[in-house]
Amino acid sequence: MVDCPRMAYLCGVLALNDFSFEFAGRYLFKNASWHIKPNEKIGLVGLNGTGKSTLLRLISGDFELREGTLSRPSDLRIGFLNQDLLSMDIGDCVRDVVLSGREDLVKLEEEINRLIEKIEVEYDDVTMQRLADAQERFGALGGYEWHAEGDKILEGLGFPTSSLSRPLREFSGGWRMRAMLGKLLLQAPDLLLLDEPTNHLDLPTIQWLEDYLANYDGTYVIVSHDPYFLDRTVNRIAEVAHQQVFHYKGNYNEFLEQKEERDALMMRKYENQQDYIRQQMKFISRFRAKASKATAVQSRVKMLDKIEKIEVRQDERRDFDIRFNIRVTPGKVIADLKDVTKSYGDLEILKLSQAKILRGDKIALVGANGKGKSTVLRMVHGSEPCGGVIEQGWNVESAFFAQHQLEALNLKNDLLSELGTVSAEYTDWELRTVLGCFLFTGDEVFKKVKVLSGGEKSRLALAKTLITQSNFLLLDEPTNHLDMFSTAVLAESLIDYAGSCLFVSHDRTFISKVANKIWWIEEGILREYPGTFEEYTEWNSARKAEDLRLAKLDDGKKKGGNPSSGASSKNATPAGMVNHSVKETAVVPKSFSKNEIKKVEEAMQAKEREMNVLGEKKLGLESQLHEPSVASDFEKVAAITQEYNEINAQYLREKAAYESLFEEWMFMQES
Repeated sequence: MVDCPRMAYLCGVLALNDFSFEFAGRYLFKNASWHIKPNEKIGLVGLNGTGKSTLLRLISGDFELREGTLSRPSDLRIGFLNQDLLSMDIGDCVRDVVLSGREDLVKLEEEINRLIEKIEVEYDDVTMQRLADAQERFGALGGYEWHAEGDKILEGLGFPTSSLSRPLREFSGGWRMRAMLGKLLLQAPDLLLLDEPTNHLDLPTIQWLEDYLANYDGTYVIVSHDPYFLDRTVNRIAEVAHQQVFHYKGNYNEFLEQKEERDALMMRKYENQQDYIRQQMKFISRFRAKASKATAVQSRVKMLDKIEKIEVRQDERRDFDIRFNIRVTPGKVIADLKDVTKSYGDLEILKLSQAKILRGDKIALVGANGKGKSTVLRMVHGSEPCGGVIEQGWNVESAFFAQHQLEALNLKNDLLSELGTVSAEYTDWELRTVLGCFLFTGDEVFKKVKVLSGGEKSRLALAKTLITQSNFLLLDEPTNHLDMFSTAVLAESLIDYAGSCLFVSHDRTFISKVANKIWWIEEGILREYPGTFEEYTEWNSARKAEDLRLAKLDDGKKKGGNPSSGASSKNATPAGMVNHSVKETAVVPKSFSKNEIKKVEEAMQAKEREMNVLGEKKLGLESQLHEPSVASDFEKVAAITQEYNEINAQYLREKAAYESLFEEWMFMQES
C-alpha cells in the first residue's frame, strides 16, 4: 500500500490500481482497478461471495494489499461500518459512544473542564487565556452544537431519549449497529464505508437515513442489497464481478439499464469476433499443407495470436424458476381476528382490533421496530397467546418462518438431506434448484448443517418453510440474509404462489412486488390499507400532510386565529380504506415508573447472561466436533450433537424471550 497525497490528489479521494487479492485459496480480484472521486455517492453491488465486503476492508486498511497499489492522502479520514460491530461489548452509554465519533471535541472538552477546575481552585491570567482559546476552538469546531447533533442523530435512528444513558452492551446487536452508525455519521469522515447499513433498521429509520445521506457532504460507498435504498442514495454504481470492478453512472435502476445495453453490445462484438476467427481458422485449416499459401497461412496465424480476445461477461447464475405449491385449497377466509388484544402486564400493545385474511391475500405488516409486528405474526400463527378470538379458516395449513425455526434443523444432516426431510416428493435436482436460489451452489449442498453460519442456517430454514406445500405462509423478515438475486426470485415465487401470505419486512422493493394489502399498528389498533405499498405510501404521506395542516390551524385557533373547519385526518377513512377500530377514543399513553422499567431491564440482563453462557457452551461443543479424534468416533459425535441440539434449542428460547422483553421495554420507553 502507498499513502501518496499527490497521487491521490490527481486520482481523486482514493485509487486502487492493478490490484489482486487472494482469499481462502481463490482470487477475488485479479488486476482490477477502482478510482473513487470527491463527492461520489457509490453503491457497491455484486453477488454474495464476489468480494464486496473484502473490498471495503482493503480500502479501510483492515486487510493488507499485497499485489497492486492503494493511493490515498495520508490525512484521509475513513469511517467504516461493518457487521463485526454487532458483537462489540461497550460499557459506555449510548450517547457517549456516539459523541466519541468526534474525538477532537472529546479531548477539547476534557481540556476545557480541566482548565475550569484549575481556575476554580486558583485563578491566573495564563490559565484564563488558555481557557478562552480552548473555548474559541471548541466553538469553531461546532462543539456547542455537538451534543444536540448527536441526540438528533440517535433520535433519527430510533433511540428513545430515555435510553441514551444506558450502556451499549445492554442492547441487542441490531441496536448496537445503529449506535455505531450514529457515531460515524456524527464523525462525518472524508470517506464513509457502509456495509449493509439497513440490515437492522426499520422503515422509518431507513427513510431517515436516506434523507440524512441526501444532505451528506462527503464521499461514501454503500454495500446494500436494497435497490430502493440505492436508488435514493447513490449517483454511481460499482459492480464486483469476474474478479473485476465495473463502473456505471447513475443509481441502481439506471445501472440495470446500462448493464443490459453494455452486455448486449459486448455480445455483438464477441459474436462478430468469433465469426472472424472462424473464417481465419477455416482458411488456415484448408491451406496449411499448400506451399504456395504458406506465407498467407503464417500471416493469419500470427494475426490470431496477437488479436485481443473479447470475453463475454455472462451472468454468474442461470435463471431460476421455482414454484411453491400448495397441498390443499383452503376456504375463503384464512384467519379472522375478532376483538383481538395483547398486553405485556399493564402495557397495552393491541386493543380490540379486527382483521381478516382472505384466500390469495399477500399482506405486508409494516412499521417501526418495537410496535408489535412480530408479536402479531406469532399471534396469527397461534404461538403467542392473546385476548379476543383468532379463528383459523377451513382447510388452512400454515408454515411459520422466524429466527427460532433454526432450532428445528438437524445438525448431522447435509443441506440436501435436510431440505429433503420436508417431503419425499421432491427430486434432488428440484432440491438443488431451491438451494441455489438461497445461495447454496455446487458442492455446498453437501456441507453439514452444523458448520453453517447463523445467516446460512436462516436461509436453509426459510427454504424448508417455503417448500412445505402449506397454503398459508407467515414470514418474519424473510429477506434478511438474501442478496438481490435471491430476493427477486423469492418475490416472483410468492407473486405466483397460490396460497396466502402474511409477512414482516423492511425491504420496500420486496414489499412493493409482493403485497396487495398493508397492515400496520397505530395507537394500539391494527389497521389495513387494501392496496399496494406505493398506494399506501402516497396515502400515508397525504394523511400526514393533512394532519400537519390541521395542527397549524388548531394552533392558530388557540392564538386567536380562525377556527379550523376540518376534522382530524387520523380517524378518517379514505376511499377503499378499511378502518378496523371498534371505537375511536383518545389514547392516553400510560407512564411507567422507574421501578417498573427497571424490572424489565433486569429481566433482559438476566436473559443476556444466560444467552452468553449457552453461547459459550455451543462454541465449546462445535470445537469438539471439529477435533479429529472426535470426528472419527460416531458415538462421540452423536452424543455431542444431541447435547448441542438441546443447548441450541434452549439458546433460541432464551433469545425469543429476550426479544419479547426488549419489545416490551421499547413500548415502555415510548409511553
